[in-house]
Amino acid sequence: MYCVKCGVELADSEKKCPLCGTEVICPGEARPLSPAPYPPYPGAVIEGAPRSGVLFVLTVLFLIPFLLCLICDREINGRIVWSGYASGALLLLYILIVLPIWFKRPNPVIFVPIDFAACGLYLLYICAATDRSWFLPFAFPLVGGLGLIVTAVVALTRYTRGGELFIFGGALILLGGMSVLAEFLMYLTFDKARMFVWSLYPLSVFFLLGMMLIVIGICRPLRESLKKKFFF
Repeated sequence: MYCVKCGVELADSEKKCPLCGTEVICPGEARPLSPAPYPPYPGAVIEGAPRSGVLFVLTVLFLIPFLLCLICDREINGRIVWSGYASGALLLLYILIVLPIWFKRPNPVIFVPIDFAACGLYLLYICAATDRSWFLPFAFPLVGGLGLIVTAVVALTRYTRGGELFIFGGALILLGGMSVLAEFLMYLTFDKARMFVWSLYPLSVFFLLGMMLIVIGICRPLRESLKKKFFF
């Protein structure tokens, strides 16, 4: 046996560690249970905070700055100038964080597309408020593509078993392709002087990582060896 505190080797007859004085604990021996400090009261019920109350408080905390931004902007400028950005960001955060809490078992397959749709609508508002035309040629395909990839990954990992390496490997390769698409759309939308300057770097990294996961998923001995070495 060894001391649980200092690690010194102990004899079988030792009751305390001769070095640090720690009591010897042997896992194989049954230890008597000490009596409870007070008798249990059967009528005691541990109550947590009510779910509806927490949601009400969170909603009020988001609603107060939402309305204050609109009212202050209206009173100062006579119209909506800057409050739409702040209020829209608060509404977006509410949809991303608080809205799933309203459901006992929120399904991520449903809420992930809702989150990306909310992000798209917020970007559409910014585009319209600034009198620009970059939403349809640039933001819409990027947000839509990322939303499809993330939704597919969430749905496949939720409803399938055993193919996580292939799912995440394919998702990484698609994300690398999205970086190339982002730079191409930037070139078309914002009249960039050069095309494919930076996107090839994340493409190569994501492609190599994705192929590595796919190869690990295909090669069972390699997968078992990694499980033994990294304990996953």
